[in-house]
Amino acid sequence: MTRFAIDLTACWRPRVGMVTLALELTAALIERGQAADFTLLCSRERPAGFEAPPAVLSPHRHEVANKLLWLPAVEPQLEAGAILYPYWPSPPRRRRGAPPAVVFVHDLAFRLRPGEVPWQQRAYLGYVLPRSLSQAAAIVVPSRATRDDLLAAYRLAEDRVHVVPEAPARMGDEPGALPAGVQPPFLLSVATIEPRKNYPRLVGAYRRLRDELPDAPDLVVVGRTGWAYGNALELLRETPGVRLLGHVDDSTLLALYRSATALVFPSLYEGFGLPLVEAMREGLPALIGERGALPEVAAGAALEVDAEDADAIAAGMRRLIDDAALRRRLAGEGRARAAGFSWERSGAAVEEILRSVAATGSATIAS
Repeated sequence: MTRFAIDLTACWRPRVGMVTLALELTAALIERGQAADFTLLCSRERPAGFEAPPAVLSPHRHEVANKLLWLPAVEPQLEAGAILYPYWPSPPRRRRGAPPAVVFVHDLAFRLRPGEVPWQQRAYLGYVLPRSLSQAAAIVVPSRATRDDLLAAYRLAEDRVHVVPEAPARMGDEPGALPAGVQPPFLLSVATIEPRKNYPRLVGAYRRLRDELPDAPDLVVVGRTGWAYGNALELLRETPGVRLLGHVDDSTLLALYRSATALVFPSLYEGFGLPLVEAMREGLPALIGERGALPEVAAGAALEVDAEDADAIAAGMRRLIDDAALRRRLAGEGRARAAGFSWERSGAAVEEILRSVAATGSATIAS
């Protein structure tokens, strides 16, 4: 039986965004086989819920130390047919005997929207990613939009880049209680507070909405504080009707998805967009930005607006509030669309890529 290794060294962080993808995909792969078929590479301790597979623990927390020092030393010692990098790229320098790498590229925000990404991340990915891509046996992306971005930015053979969509996070079946003071109706935003998520324009749009509609529903904001958020936090805290919750646990987030009037997600760029798929799964109508991967993921099952136009965002929110028939249509279409995404299918697709790489040194399957 071929063994595989999976790099989870970055997954000591909170379970959001790319951490969610890495852990959900790893769980799906393990569920398809046996825990003993996988070796996990972890920082200091295993992520919760992954006690069964064998693991190699790094003494380092920092990504750069793991990527430049520890992983290159450990890779050749792994008795693995291939190694999956589901979070950050593989090490830029790999030693002889390292297993062939399958690298997941989430998005190209650092190149396409550099002003919305910290300079440290731009410098790091600008150095690591080209080298990782050049030596990867296969590259996985979560959307056709990201595939197009990647092929336009780097000289890559098209058959090396495979689209494997993400899926909604598994949050359990029972919602928790709504946070104190939150009650329907309300609009919901789920996104890290960082420039790409477009909070200043969203707040401006919400203020316009309240000017036109004094009894507009509250705007409930769920998300950790990210980077370079400028005055976004101040705007969120000072705007009447906005409830800033920060991070919430899965059961609370599930309750919010099931109780809200609509999701407002006018992001400026996404490689996939997990909050959209999670909302659609719960039958929550959504407003999205019309760029990046969000229109592809929604496939018509969400209301698209120009995310750089606060008036357009405000008009979209007003439509979703006023038009019950539109909300019902989007709820039904969203559920149907979300049903097409599952970690089981994503795990099966990545397993096929890993097995092909282990057998041939490249992914020779149809993308």
